[in-house]
Amino acid sequence: MFCAPQIKTRWLATSSISQDCYISKACHTSSWEEPRSVRTNHQHRKRGVFKSAVQKVSTLKKLALIYADNARGKSTLSSVLLACANTDADELKSRKTFGSTADQKVVMRFSPPGTAAFNAEFSAAGWSGAKPNLHVFNQTFVERNIYAQGEVLPEQRESLLNLALGQAAVVERAKYEQLGTAQKECSTKLAAAEAALAGYRGELSVEEFIRLESLKDVEAQLETVDKEISEARASSRIATRSSFRTVPVPSFDLSDIEEVLVGSFSSLAIKAEQEAKAHFAKHNGAETERWVAEGLRHMPDQECPFCGQKTSDVDLLKSYREYFDGEYTAHLSRVANLQLDINRQVGDRQLIQWVGTLEANQSVAELWSESLELDRLPPLDLEGANAVLKAAKATLRGLAQAKVDAPHSTIDISALDATKAALSKVVEQSERYNKTVEAHNHKLEEYKRRMSAPNVSELEKKRKGLLIRKNRYEPDAIERVEDYRTAREAHKAAEKAKNAARVELEKVMSETLTKFQSAINDWLTKFAAPFKVENLATTYVGGPARSEYVLRVRGATVKVGPRGGGDMSFHSALSEGDKRTLAFAFFLAKLFADPNKAGAVVVLDDVFTSLDKHRRHNTIEAVLRMLTECSQVIALGHDAHFLRELKKRATKKNLAESVELALQRDAQDLSYLDGSFDLDDYCSSEYYKHYVLVERYIAAEAGIDRLEVAKALRLLVEGHLHRCFPKKFKEGQTVGEMLELVRTATAPHPLVKLQPLRAELVSFNDFASAFHHDTSGGYPRNEVTDAELLPFAQGALSFIQVRSFRP
Repeated sequence: MFCAPQIKTRWLATSSISQDCYISKACHTSSWEEPRSVRTNHQHRKRGVFKSAVQKVSTLKKLALIYADNARGKSTLSSVLLACANTDADELKSRKTFGSTADQKVVMRFSPPGTAAFNAEFSAAGWSGAKPNLHVFNQTFVERNIYAQGEVLPEQRESLLNLALGQAAVVERAKYEQLGTAQKECSTKLAAAEAALAGYRGELSVEEFIRLESLKDVEAQLETVDKEISEARASSRIATRSSFRTVPVPSFDLSDIEEVLVGSFSSLAIKAEQEAKAHFAKHNGAETERWVAEGLRHMPDQECPFCGQKTSDVDLLKSYREYFDGEYTAHLSRVANLQLDINRQVGDRQLIQWVGTLEANQSVAELWSESLELDRLPPLDLEGANAVLKAAKATLRGLAQAKVDAPHSTIDISALDATKAALSKVVEQSERYNKTVEAHNHKLEEYKRRMSAPNVSELEKKRKGLLIRKNRYEPDAIERVEDYRTAREAHKAAEKAKNAARVELEKVMSETLTKFQSAINDWLTKFAAPFKVENLATTYVGGPARSEYVLRVRGATVKVGPRGGGDMSFHSALSEGDKRTLAFAFFLAKLFADPNKAGAVVVLDDVFTSLDKHRRHNTIEAVLRMLTECSQVIALGHDAHFLRELKKRATKKNLAESVELALQRDAQDLSYLDGSFDLDDYCSSEYYKHYVLVERYIAAEAGIDRLEVAKALRLLVEGHLHRCFPKKFKEGQTVGEMLELVRTATAPHPLVKLQPLRAELVSFNDFASAFHHDTSGGYPRNEVTDAELLPFAQGALSFIQVRSFRP
């Protein structure tokens, strides 16, 4: 298939396609045509922009060579073609120019051999029309199928598997996926049938429920177990009934209070206190008291440590000792705390719990009255007990107040005996009550043991089992069991068919991947790659089917797939050129395995320049094979010499006619496709260009600028001298300097051969150098006539051809 795209598009330096992109493809007899006018917006950076596709009519051939500098539109053009090949709308939408509001538009026309021409179009609605047979190798292909940023990701391994399998496994894969869908549908039906039995089978599994046997007397057994459960539940309630509670027995310990009341101190201690306080009052009070207390710790028994006087007979010092005695202070503190001790011993808190206990025991007695005949509990005179505590508290407080008033004297406690007797009766009353409670509780425990019953939970479990067996043979359950059995058999059959299809699919995939691996390694060998692919296979680890393979790199193993890693990684094991070579090998293996490759258009975007240079020859060989086995090759590149070599070898082997085009820059820094581009001219040397220009002038071709010819003469002869006498002239020497070397040369120096022509060379140089510079500071000549120019032009070619200035 020969194609002639027409393009009108705009994109930024990032290769984003604008809203206005028209690409049409016609058969090889068609020509480039200027597309209709399209609105453009130049507010963005004017870089790599298609404004007008072509400037004149051009014809595509089987081999289309498109040269362009970087950022001139190659990547975008190849991406549009790849999007067309995959009917990928997102690829073009993602390339829309920033800030653009109009819709994108792409129109491509294809005319495959032997079939009717058709259009493939892209608009806001997506792609429409037939899908063309396009194989595109560019950076997008690499990143989607092989690697990105030096790593092989799961999505790339998944894409690579699809790429490798191609059409070979389409039938088996479609069959497997169809059976997989059927198996999922059967699983859904089986799950629904199983769910329909949930209300019948209880905790039994479906299979256990189905295997249950029928019971003829199931109704009678249910009636019996219901009666047993009723009796057992009654017994259970008795077993959980509450027992009677005892009341707290109060404790009235008045021994400490009595000890304080009867305690006393001698008059000497009282006098010592009075004397000491009187002395402290005359000397700063509390401060002096602290000072004296501190001094007593120094034990001044014989003499004063301050003045040295004898102290053994000082009465005031004796009073100090008595005053600071700890026993006396402790006695006073205990007297002060008498009221607190009384509240603690005979306070009403000891009887607070009696009220709650009496109420609870009354409820327990009522609960048990239906089951047992129990004697009434003895009464507790709570009111009387509180009165006793109140009287005891009053008596003790009176005694305590008397002690506070006379802390050094013994208090008469004879009134305390009656209080003790009254309190002891309160204690006896609570103990008698508790003894009766304990006797009642013993009777309750005996009754509970007599009324013990079978485990209710076990009886209920038995009843549930009987009910499930009854449900198993209800008409609805029988129908649902049959539905389940039917769904289960269908699911087993679908699963078996799916597994068989998977085995067949894996067999086909294994055979296909083996061939694919072999083809890849053949190409890697041709490219002299220091690695090869091994163990290319399918894996289902981590999600959908993906490829996994191993790279054998100079004896080391690099795993590319799940659980990869180790010392060697894909990123570090291969150079960038090796990675690109691997990607190109995958592309070639896929392309030449395609049974429809004869009608394929192959698009190559900078296929060589990203590879190592030593693979140049074999890259061209691969493209030549494409020309042999495929319909058309479109090669885009910024290495004009590579494109030119490709053209020469294709022409030499008579494989294809070629057309040469270039993406050029116009005055607005926008791109257009130049159909008059000449690779030979672009790649030729300056010497060659000067020779052709002079030759065309002598042949009187139209449009030749005489001044340009005049400027070329000196450069032409200068270049010829360098070629004829290599290393005899220094780089940058003018013809005049070179002629001086000729003049002074002596045999056997080779420049001696030019000495007979020196006069004519000097005359020629005098004419030709005037169009370059004037050593005297004048301006170079800017006009010349044919009469003056033609003899020198003829003489220059004659000198080059026959070493003579005479035509």
